[in-house]
Order: sequence, then C-alpha cells, then structure tokens
Amino acid sequence: MARRRTFFRGEVGSHVVSTSIGKIGIGICAENYYCFAASQFLSESVDFVIMPHSSPDMSNGGGLPSPPGTHLASWYAKTLGVPVAMVNKVGRSYKPPPNEINGVFPGLSAIVDSDASVLQSMNDKEGVGIATITLDPQRKTRASSVCTGIGIAELTIGGSEGAASVANEYERARKSYEANADRKAKALAVSSQPAKQ
Repeated sequence: MARRRTFFRGEVGSHVVSTSIGKIGIGICAENYYCFAASQFLSESVDFVIMPHSSPDMSNGGGLPSPPGTHLASWYAKTLGVPVAMVNKVGRSYKPPPNEINGVFPGLSAIVDSDASVLQSMNDKEGVGIATITLDPQRKTRASSVCTGIGIAELTIGGSEGAASVANEYERARKSYEANADRKAKALAVSSQPAKQ
C-alpha cells in the first residue's frame, strides 16, 4: 500500500455543525480560550456550544492550574446567550520521563443554560451530567463582537496582561516557525521522498 506525504498550511476551519435541533458550536480544549472560536460561534449564530476537554491541572509539577469549567461555560453562555456543556476528564494525568507530565484532570464538567444559570456541575466527580436546556433565539446576545485579538482576556490566567503575553508568544512562535529554514528544508525533503510500500 502506497503512503503519500502531504503538508498543508494550518488554518482555522469551521467549528459549527448544523443539525436538526440547531447549530452546534464545537470548541475542543484550548480552542475555547482563543477569540476565533467565540467569534465564529457568534457570527454563525450557534444555538448550543459543546466543549470537550483534556485539560489537566499541572500546578503539582510547576505548571499552570486548569481554569474552572463552570467559569468557562458561564462566560460563553453569558457572552453568546446560548447553553454550553463543558466536559473534562477526571483523574491522574501522568506520563513517565523523558516527556514527564505530573498533573491531575480536575473534571469540573458543567452544563450552563442560555440564561447563564448553572444546571449541572460535576465538580471532581466522574459520571454523566444531564440537564434540560433552553434553546431560545430570544436569549442570544447578538453582540457585534465578543472579543478582540488572539486570547480571551477574561479567560486567560493573568487577565489582560496574560492575554497580551499569549499574543506576544504566539507571534514570536509564528515568526520563528516561518523563519526556520531547516524546518522548511526537512519538510520538503520528507514530502519529496518516494512513498514507502
């Protein structure tokens, strides 16, 4: 069987799915902390947002804590006026050296209704959360915009300074990636090799 290597420039695709019950916005893990997801949900007038996560609290290993699920879901519900289900793992997050990860998945899964009331909060419990949500177009905020820049300051650790730091790091990484001639040469070399059978 021939294998083909293809490289594409990364781009943001649609995070909205049309269903028989309405438009569902899907923000996967860290995407929810970037302005593009919230802005797309607003511009495409989603009716409901789901947020599957794999977000550990890394503070035991010197890393950052994970923001609370209810805070994240509530921000989106208030900002967009739609119900939100934020889901996260529960339990230990461990990866042995050399790529050691020492953290814990805090759970904090939550279902927040379109009026921003918390209908279900799982805290650190494993299980299934069920709630009756309200899909009411009249509750949608219809704001002209929900955020600016790359990161959402209210959701970033460190507020607006944290958001500025994220934006600066993002730009530095982008420039470094684009300026790395070795990376480009290696990618071109790999993509031009004959496919392995």
